[in-house]
Amino acid sequence: MIEGLLKESVRSLTPYKPKSYKVLAKLDANENNHVALKLNDKIIEELKNLKINEYPDSDSTVVRGMLAEDLGVSIDQIILGCGSDQIITLIINAFIDKGDKILIHTPTFDMYRITNQVAGGVTLEVPLGENFEFNCAEFIRVMKEEKPKVIFLTNPNNPTGGVIPKDDIIQVIENSTGIVAIDEAYMEFYKDSAIDLVEKYNNVVVLRTLSKAFGLAGARVGYSIASTELTEAINRVKPPYNVSSIDQLAAKVCLENKEWSKEIIEEIIDERERVKDKLNKLCNIKVYNSEANFILFNIKNAKDIYEHLINKGVLIRHFGEQGPLAGCLRVSIGTKEQNDLFLKLLEDYVLL
Repeated sequence: MIEGLLKESVRSLTPYKPKSYKVLAKLDANENNHVALKLNDKIIEELKNLKINEYPDSDSTVVRGMLAEDLGVSIDQIILGCGSDQIITLIINAFIDKGDKILIHTPTFDMYRITNQVAGGVTLEVPLGENFEFNCAEFIRVMKEEKPKVIFLTNPNNPTGGVIPKDDIIQVIENSTGIVAIDEAYMEFYKDSAIDLVEKYNNVVVLRTLSKAFGLAGARVGYSIASTELTEAINRVKPPYNVSSIDQLAAKVCLENKEWSKEIIEEIIDERERVKDKLNKLCNIKVYNSEANFILFNIKNAKDIYEHLINKGVLIRHFGEQGPLAGCLRVSIGTKEQNDLFLKLLEDYVLL
């Protein structure tokens, strides 16, 4: 009975159920393991004065103000969400009716397609190249032909780690008749942002998060930057009290103490390059260039290696044996000790 009552667009979806493992090194979710527990004492101190009986500030005024000052934009250009996932949902809800089109490059973050499917929209996909490079000419060709209402560009891209040159992003924007959303969840590891384009093009929205570089994945705080006109339009579908008081407090503490993050981000970038070099020296591994806090690589017997690593206490991401990511594994950049453990276990297996 229940299945028959579901929306048609939802029936083919399956619930997201991450498996739970006891591991020595959790390197599967692109989390920032360098900052574990770093802010806990400060957050706990602030919690003592939190009026948890009161609803949160529906506009997240304090955090938005801090972000606006850091980014050099108006507070009216920022929306705070329960993770950047919610910002994606707000964009879809604001602009996509049943049958409307969005355009993405693939492979990329699944939430664009899933959220659009729930809304009844149509998702158009332009495959990335052989080495997961962005095909600007083909993307623009499809865009002009199909005229999607919303376009998502992920930069750096998850799960490949590749980037889209700024000139290509501008070409997409200038040829688009819809909303162009640029997802910069991993920008701090790349450092070439498109935020400056928000002032020039009123159809551009940039998505950011505090989950990755700033280590607040458990707090669920994402945000968008756009023109005041576009921000007001997206705000029409934002639910009240969408970011909890505790999440706002954690974001405030994080931004007040963000100076420590610069050194950690540089350490993660250095570790990424070190791990990449080590992987490139192993036989029969194709390593894709990454500007994020993870590395994607293709290897024979990927599933067996994935299971071998789990059995030894290291959890990474396996993408199965079908589709463009067949045979691919993705490892998040952890601490030096975690990375060394991963590399040793992988090397031991490959050299067997």
